[in-house]
Amino acid sequence: MKLSIKEESENPVLNIVLDTLSKNKQALVFFNTKKSAEKAAEDISRKIKKEDSALKELANDVLKALSKPTRQCERAALCIAKGIAFHHAGLTSKQRNLIEDNFRKGIIKIICCTPTLAYGLDLPAYRAIIKDLRRFSQRGLTWIPVLEYMQMCGRAGRPAGRKAAAGRT
Repeated sequence: MKLSIKEESENPVLNIVLDTLSKNKQALVFFNTKKSAEKAAEDISRKIKKEDSALKELANDVLKALSKPTRQCERAALCIAKGIAFHHAGLTSKQRNLIEDNFRKGIIKIICCTPTLAYGLDLPAYRAIIKDLRRFSQRGLTWIPVLEYMQMCGRAGRPAGRKAAAGRT
């Protein structure tokens, strides 16, 4: 069986994300910088047309995580209103928790993130998309370590949380 993904744009990551959404599934998209994760989330959210009251409420919660919302809070809220999020160390712990919890619930469908998301969090997804195999380090641009790659790939194809566990015997 050949996997066919519709080419709606020249951006292959966007095409895979749109295919994932068309299947009503979830994906984690890994980027090497916070800035590129944020930009990708914004680009994807612009392609989404759906409106949802639960997403609007969640977006408002993310926006109000700080007493005075920053530009980053505003960007996150705009993306989340479409079911897309970005996740990295620059978010508040409240924002990260809201994003993680709502991804587990299936409300957020796509998280554009940095590799730190692959460590220590149980966020199974239908797909793990790794955009960048290199990242900046103390020695300049270097390949990501194999263990890190395996951690990121390990997010995909796993059954989601309690629903899947309840079905096992």
